[in-house]
Amino acid sequence: MKKIKRQYIHCEQLEEAPMWGSLPPKNHALYAERACNLFAEIDCFELACRRVLEEWPNSAMQNLSARALNRLAWLGQAACYIETGSVEYTTRMGWRMLDFEERAYANNTAQKVIEWWELQQCQK
Repeated sequence: MKKIKRQYIHCEQLEEAPMWGSLPPKNHALYAERACNLFAEIDCFELACRRVLEEWPNSAMQNLSARALNRLAWLGQAACYIETGSVEYTTRMGWRMLDFEERAYANNTAQKVIEWWELQQCQK
């Protein structure tokens, strides 16, 4: 499969800005737990990853075409924000609550979605 050419999109066209926001400290544990639960529910997590591709096409293009980035982490963080409202910081907190096997399943799921996205890009 050919590689997707790196795409750059103006920041005003990216949909991901709220994901990098903050939450009140009193809500950190709640949103971390929501993120953890999403990662652990593989079918729900996969659907959330696919929602990112549909609802954030510009951000997906910029971040998933960047092979130097941790694309698995970006997709997981975006999926958690879209599905649960967990911002990047609380999503990382939730990730640390998972055991090794749960992390592996979540990473494999995100990788599968990224490979599907790449295949779609090559067919355009």
